[in-house]
Amino acid sequence: MRIAILHDHLCGIGGAERVFQYFCEEFAEADAYVLSHNRRRTLPYFARRGVRTTVLNPFVRTMEAYRWAFVPATYVWESLDLSAYDVVLTSSAHGAKYARVPNGVHICYCYFPTRAIWNRAEYFGTSLKGRALDIALPYLRRRDLAAASRIDRFIAISRISQQAIAKYYARDSEIMFPPVDLDRFHPRGTRGDHYLLVSRLETWKRVDYAIEAFNRLRLPLRVVGTGQLEQRLRAMAGPNITFLGALDDDALAREYAQARALIFTPRLEYGLTPLEAAASGTPVIGFGKDGFAEVMVPLGGADGRTPTAVFFDEQTADSLMAAVERFENAGAEFDSASLRAHAVAWGVPAFKRRIRELVESVG
Repeated sequence: MRIAILHDHLCGIGGAERVFQYFCEEFAEADAYVLSHNRRRTLPYFARRGVRTTVLNPFVRTMEAYRWAFVPATYVWESLDLSAYDVVLTSSAHGAKYARVPNGVHICYCYFPTRAIWNRAEYFGTSLKGRALDIALPYLRRRDLAAASRIDRFIAISRISQQAIAKYYARDSEIMFPPVDLDRFHPRGTRGDHYLLVSRLETWKRVDYAIEAFNRLRLPLRVVGTGQLEQRLRAMAGPNITFLGALDDDALAREYAQARALIFTPRLEYGLTPLEAAASGTPVIGFGKDGFAEVMVPLGGADGRTPTAVFFDEQTADSLMAAVERFENAGAEFDSASLRAHAVAWGVPAFKRRIRELVESVG
């Protein structure tokens, strides 16, 4: 059985890139394709493993470049010759799912229907780029629906993702939560008194109100990540906020393990960074909606389970500040061993077994 694994691009480091790595590790015999591969900006694993790139590789070296190239990228994916493969597994939130699989089965591990198309206001805000996109939205949505209709089987990463696939694509899907690497993320070293935020620095990630909150709280916050809003967020930040940029795996794991708590600001279909924090024995203060609420246990929850996080209800500095103050008063409510035990249910080995079984069942 010939297998190909496709991923949108490798221009950064995030949960999707780690899932793509797990796919590639499990199917070492498979050919791996990405639109572009910037070795300096993504996981070093892929330089060792090797991936095939497209004609857009010289031009798409950053997330910002990828946004501008999204439309031509969909045509590049459609033109890719995958006729020799029995199974094509796509790891996709954007372009890879456009690939045509004429002689095999196309399984799409779908993080969310293309946000730039179906959630334009959330993704672009009031930017000129977003307003310009409005003109083309009907055309882009027709193309996105056509691509979705060619996929044989959808896998959703959460209930929220599953609901969105049903809403926008009118397709059923099964849920397979992305895993957390328990070998990489674990308690270690001495815990500090600072807070941590790990995110791409983009509009829809809503890091802005965390900067405002910690400016007012005057508590130490360390920010891991890069993105189009980095300079603006740095200009907003007070001296108590430190920007670390992109970190390698070991440095990121240390940051998780040494933080007092992780701050989670966006509204997402899943909460992988909170699970990485939990695996490191670190509690989370997060916006308590959607995917975050699926994987975290709130302090003071009615079911009596051991808490892993303090939830807040509004994406505002005031709401986050109140949650931080509640966390500060919680004291011994959070236990490193219990947090670690919570994360174990999302381990990588079980995830790899499930995806292997699925691929072999259709191949």
